[in-house]
Amino acid sequence: MTAAGPSGLFLHASAAAVGGRAALFLGHSTSGKSTIVRLLEPLWPKLADDSVHAARGADGVWRVVDGGFRLGSGRGVADWMEEVRRRAADGAAAVPLGACFRLHKAAEVRVEPLEPVELARHLMDAAMEIDLQRKFGRIARGTKPEPDSQEQVVAMRRHWFAQVAQIARICPGWHLFFTRDADPAQLASVLEKTGHFS
Repeated sequence: MTAAGPSGLFLHASAAAVGGRAALFLGHSTSGKSTIVRLLEPLWPKLADDSVHAARGADGVWRVVDGGFRLGSGRGVADWMEEVRRRAADGAAAVPLGACFRLHKAAEVRVEPLEPVELARHLMDAAMEIDLQRKFGRIARGTKPEPDSQEQVVAMRRHWFAQVAQIARICPGWHLFFTRDADPAQLASVLEKTGHFS
């Protein structure tokens, strides 16, 4: 089994459900990914606050589920990844992706458009912040890579880049500036004004 498999990829991100669609929040470790879903939770249900699994269905729609690993669940990493993929394939459990927001700390709440190429870069950063994906294919010191395994690593990384590019081409992206003490109703209103959530 590969670190992400052909059916999707894991992103270091948070997500909330808004009118049947998912708002995906991207940013570095202290940008407020967990904070924003906590702020919005009274109005918008939290889908994930640390790890999101994104997968494209046979219908071409990208959907997300909580991809967080739960320590003490009694399952190994491979079982957990398989269970996440099953949930991602389940139309009832997975939420269609509505828009992506790159988080920034600021004194006031506002949004600005995010170009697809820049969104792709932020999505790739989020994919590479997942430990299993970042370390996938690393060769132990003192050993030689097997040609077949190196080809598999290159193919998987290309696959991740292709998936990120697909998401960035079809999913609207926005810079979201907010403060940790933002009023949830005001924050939700600003996000709804982007026009991607009913």
